[in-house]
Amino acid sequence: MKPGMNVIKWPMERVAGRVSVRIKQLDVNCVCKSLDHAFLNVSVSIQFQANAHQIFQSFYSLSSPSRQMISHTLDVLRSTLPTMNLDDIFASQESIALDLHRTLNGHMNQYGYTIHYALLTRIHPNDHVRQSMNEIEASKRIKESIPHRAEAIKLECVKKAEASAERAYLRGVGIARQRREIARGMVETMKSLNDGDDAMTSTSTKATMDMLLLTQYMDVLAAVGGSSKRVLGESSRDQDHEDDSPTTSLMLSHMPETVFQIQDAISKQFVAASDPVKVENLLEMV
Repeated sequence: MKPGMNVIKWPMERVAGRVSVRIKQLDVNCVCKSLDHAFLNVSVSIQFQANAHQIFQSFYSLSSPSRQMISHTLDVLRSTLPTMNLDDIFASQESIALDLHRTLNGHMNQYGYTIHYALLTRIHPNDHVRQSMNEIEASKRIKESIPHRAEAIKLECVKKAEASAERAYLRGVGIARQRREIARGMVETMKSLNDGDDAMTSTSTKATMDMLLLTQYMDVLAAVGGSSKRVLGESSRDQDHEDDSPTTSLMLSHMPETVFQIQDAISKQFVAASDPVKVENLLEMV
């Protein structure tokens, strides 16, 4: 019947049923296996409509058009997806949907139904397959990032080495200047002691060296004692071996005759006990 008022000649005519010409949607779920043996769940949405010019065929041809479309949909999916790898299935969703649309339209048009769209709305692989795919992709990304990470570590090591070399150089320059100034001070002290006109101020070379050695020895002890690192004996170090802070262990034979032993060793190498102290000898010691 057409829209509007219609006359039914009863009992020769009667209303056999009603056919809606609105667009309907049919959701189909299918479990398939890909070419690489991965099982996946595919969801398809089919939007169809009864043809207004073929109402007779759409009502009397099929008792259940939905079941007919589901059968054709499953047939197309299970014949197409097993010939493709999982990655190709994800990349070819549009072509698969177009193939399904053409197949359904060809079969359902003769029964008075028009297929408007056939959409692949969801491709859901097995959870283990998805996890494996994520791990493969993560491994590829990690492999690509390893050269960049190694380059960064290399650059960091180079910069640290350059900084260490520069620090060692500057430290060496500072130590050289310090020793030069110490030598200059010792030279001036020697001159003031040996060149004095007064007999009370002049002194022998041996006494001068003893005084300088004693002064340097005391300076060394003061520097070691005032260091930021701890100075421990063997017994103290064994007791505190669990401490993670940096430590320095130094064993000194701190006896009164130590200064004289040092003085005798230096005197044998550089100057005689009766000779005056020379300035160039002191400078060569730096």
